[in-house]
Amino acid sequence: MKSKVTRASTLARLLSLSSLPLLSLGLVSQAFAQDSDTNTDETQSDQVFELDAFVVRGGYAGSLAEAAQKKQMAPVVIEVVAAEDIGKLPDTSIAESLARLPGVATQRVNGRAQIVSIRGLNEDFVGATLNGREQVSTGSVRAIEFDQYPSEVLTGAVVYKTGDASIVAGGIGGVVDLRSARPLDYRERKIVTSGYYEWTEFDALNAGSERDGYRYNLSYIDQFDDDKWGIAFGYAYTDKPGQGKQWNSWGYPNVSTDVDASEPNVIGGAKPFIRSSTLKRHGLLGTIEYQPNDRVRSSVDVYYTNFKEDQLLRGIEFPLYWGGLNPEPGFTVENGLITEGVFDGVKGVMRNDIATSESDIISVGWNLKVDEVLGWDLEFDLSHSYIDREGTVLETYSGTGTAGQGATDTLGFRLMGDTGAVFSPSIDYTDRSMIVLTSPQGWGSDVVPGGQLGYLKTPTSEDKLTQIKLVGKRDINLLGFLNTAEWGANLTSREKFDKEQGYYLAGADGATELPLPENTGVSDLSFIGVPGQISYDPIAVLNSGVYERIENPNADVQAGDWNVEEDVTTLYGKLGLDTTLFGMPLTGSIGTQFVYATQTSTGTAADGVGDDVVSMPVEGTSSYWDFVPSLNLVYQIGESRYLRFSAARQLSRQRMDDMRAGIDFGFNPALANSTDVTESPWSGEGGNPELEPWRSNSLDLSLEQYFADNMGYVAITGYYKKLLNYTYNLNTLKDFTGFPTEGVDPVLHEGYVSKPVNGPGGEIKGVEATLSLPFELFSDTLTGFGVVLSGSWTDSTVRQDLDNPATPMPGLSEEVWTATLYYERAGFSARVSTRYRSEYLANVDTFGPRGRTFRTINDETVVDAQVGYDFADGSMLEGLGIFVQGYNLTNEPLSSYSNGDSRQVIDYQEYGASYAVGASYSF
Repeated sequence: MKSKVTRASTLARLLSLSSLPLLSLGLVSQAFAQDSDTNTDETQSDQVFELDAFVVRGGYAGSLAEAAQKKQMAPVVIEVVAAEDIGKLPDTSIAESLARLPGVATQRVNGRAQIVSIRGLNEDFVGATLNGREQVSTGSVRAIEFDQYPSEVLTGAVVYKTGDASIVAGGIGGVVDLRSARPLDYRERKIVTSGYYEWTEFDALNAGSERDGYRYNLSYIDQFDDDKWGIAFGYAYTDKPGQGKQWNSWGYPNVSTDVDASEPNVIGGAKPFIRSSTLKRHGLLGTIEYQPNDRVRSSVDVYYTNFKEDQLLRGIEFPLYWGGLNPEPGFTVENGLITEGVFDGVKGVMRNDIATSESDIISVGWNLKVDEVLGWDLEFDLSHSYIDREGTVLETYSGTGTAGQGATDTLGFRLMGDTGAVFSPSIDYTDRSMIVLTSPQGWGSDVVPGGQLGYLKTPTSEDKLTQIKLVGKRDINLLGFLNTAEWGANLTSREKFDKEQGYYLAGADGATELPLPENTGVSDLSFIGVPGQISYDPIAVLNSGVYERIENPNADVQAGDWNVEEDVTTLYGKLGLDTTLFGMPLTGSIGTQFVYATQTSTGTAADGVGDDVVSMPVEGTSSYWDFVPSLNLVYQIGESRYLRFSAARQLSRQRMDDMRAGIDFGFNPALANSTDVTESPWSGEGGNPELEPWRSNSLDLSLEQYFADNMGYVAITGYYKKLLNYTYNLNTLKDFTGFPTEGVDPVLHEGYVSKPVNGPGGEIKGVEATLSLPFELFSDTLTGFGVVLSGSWTDSTVRQDLDNPATPMPGLSEEVWTATLYYERAGFSARVSTRYRSEYLANVDTFGPRGRTFRTINDETVVDAQVGYDFADGSMLEGLGIFVQGYNLTNEPLSSYSNGDSRQVIDYQEYGASYAVGASYSF
């Protein structure tokens, strides 16, 4: 939220980031003047790593040096996350680590980083691989949820920001390649184990929940038979608690003139919750490598994750102005908004809800490399990735009586600036004698007489992907500057289905009111001014048999189920170049991909509600070709100074739920004789199996200076993406021939359907700046201190809605920056990191995986810190490290507002800080 950024914090941010280029100029001259052997005393526990051309000490500084070297040596623009040691990425998931990279931003879901945006492009434009192999996703879209991947079993990640012919996974924003250990790359056996105790700042907000948890991991690497065989094994378990306070309003409509002639805005309703969650995740990754000689190397990787999250939500939903009520006379109006007043006759809907999701991810891959086969170095890779996800979303309602009966509340309200509202109820919602299980508002009365007592959804999804890749490489000497040739063929076959069953909950035997269960408690809702409410275990009540489940037969549910299959064949060729320009080295590559894809979707076309639903199976198919050229150049214009240039076509394939064939259609017999298509009896909305990929012509120019002994670097990158198309929901004509008409023969068989289509694109452009600086470059007395700063600024002409030019692309923050200050010496280490992103459009719907509700999220600054100590080599506790961690230390909320008024708060979610203490042992 703009009002939350103080002048001091804004000034500090601008000074630190805008000064990067000026600061780097001074550092370059000093860095080259440094003696690389100035500081030779090895402090305790400073493990030495030998990289390609230099030696650095281990720990966090070592991981930064390794990341800098990989960035320096890369033929394209990349960012790197490198672990301090195996099993020692400190975050609970790789998403938290990615969030600190330049140009990368994450959206928090239930308090943890989950959804990744790169250069202003959201998860739909971000590809993801594991050891170069495409991965399936647990959601209804392509994008993987990065919190499914425990950081402890990974050795790092590489974010490819520019295109290259050999990168077959699509991603206009970028491609994130998660990396695991290659055991034969290590020279000795390595075993690391660690454990953490975690707790949340908030006490357990819901009865039966916990505020503390734990996680532990074990990593093992070894080599056998004179280093011909190698094995790597990693296991990580997390039992992580979560507590949160969630304010949500229905919106702020204008009141009618008979309420107030000036028509001020007023709160339409509220749905606040307290949330308690438990995340349990098992992560397992194993690798076997075999290298009998210098020509042959083979490996098998197996990755498995079981991810289960249980959320318990309790609160009271208050229908207010949009519930048919007017504020009582005497309300307070401030600048066009009613900020304080009273609603009379309020029937609150007390909610005891639960949302669970459990998924299993399996990824298996076999890689074989054989050199010098008819002059070519060959590589064959076969992989399969699979997920199965099941979920439960349960709502249960209670109140003072069914619709039109029972006591009503005289509810006072007061808006509290940028945090939502507090209420003053006249009803005691903790009084068992006046509360029953019922439908206070009569919702769903078209299906359940008197209204539903709750609702149950059981979403399921399955996603499987098989990938086969063959690559050949060799050295050549062509035209005096082309030195390598590479070709490849990649076949990816993927099938995904998504299904959701819904049930209205009715009272058994037609009862509209049921008694509360015997075991009840009280949930504290004081954060919204309500002392408390009756709470109970919703699953226990569901399983007790007091409800009758009535399957939701409505057309929108049936039409929402889908199956999508796609086969993508990619052929590519690439030539490497190595020459000089004005006496300076120039390297790079030029290549192209030829992509052929076929895609098919099956689903249901349905019309109507209840017993009147009619349906039929539908199918759609499409195919397309793409020519995807790329040019990458690296020009060394000085000592450790590089100018990188990239020009490439980039692709991102569409969301799979948008590619569904299903359609929720309507037929109006009263218009059967119409001859005007704008008055057609046919209408509907659905998906589009003929969607083609997003395409972009992209340019990148990067200037990078690496300091002496690769101890830090400064980089400035400009990027420009010309999106050739974007996806919009538009009304398009559809032929309804063969669709059911209830016995009526219409004149027209065409009508307009709202569906996603490929439309006009636009431009995305921006600048990134990064500085990684160990302070020992200035003075030996500052050895151990260092800072990593990055900032990115992005602008876009692409809009989410053609009819609303002010609506930006989802996921785009115009400004993203990160800062990490660290100290590491004599076994002691400490660092504090902060990351900021400006406001952005995000999907905040939480009612199951299919929801898509976009709102503008306010800017946020998240602060994390870690302090640790590694005991010295040769001491009694050699190999032991202890540490303390803190996340979200300032309790940064996730918030949004409407109508351009920060007082009109839609969402305000507080997660609280979380803390961990732990120890690791390596031997």
